[in-house]
Amino acid sequence: MTMAETPIRMPKLSMTMEEGEFADWLVAPGDTVTKGTPLAVVLTDKVEMEIESEVTGTVTRLTAAEGDVVPVGGPLGYVDATDEDGLGDLDDLLS
Repeated sequence: MTMAETPIRMPKLSMTMEEGEFADWLVAPGDTVTKGTPLAVVLTDKVEMEIESEVTGTVTRLTAAEGDVVPVGGPLGYVDATDEDGLGDLDDLLS
């Protein structure tokens, strides 16, 4: 099983968005998440949006705090992802 620390990034929620305000975490370090798990809430143009996990793994670090303004693409925290490419044990079979 391949493990890789994957950043949780501030998403671009509109064509003109350059930064967003971090509102709240929905997970804590040590939590196990799967792809699609809600991780955090960010604010843009006074709209609250949930960020979902793009990977399955364990939350390792939360670097953003309530009220932080983070540029689009900037890290909010990190997940130690398993099978980042989604191929699972197929990689082992092909080796």
